[in-house]
Amino acid sequence: MTLQSTANELLLPRTDAGAGAQVIVVILLTVTVVVLVRRERSLVTLTIGIGMVVLGFMGLRTLH
Repeated sequence: MTLQSTANELLLPRTDAGAGAQVIVVILLTVTVVVLVRRERSLVTLTIGIGMVVLGFMGLRTLH
């Protein structure tokens, strides 16, 4: 397995389990960053917004 195929499988999983794992990772990263920047309200809002946009793009990808 080459590095490119591994990267493709992580970014564009072929199975439902892979896509579910990807969603969980995005949510965990978003929560982690929110906890790290919790003192600055604008950074919390930015982090949550970016997390939601990423999840939205992942949702749009499932429709295609």
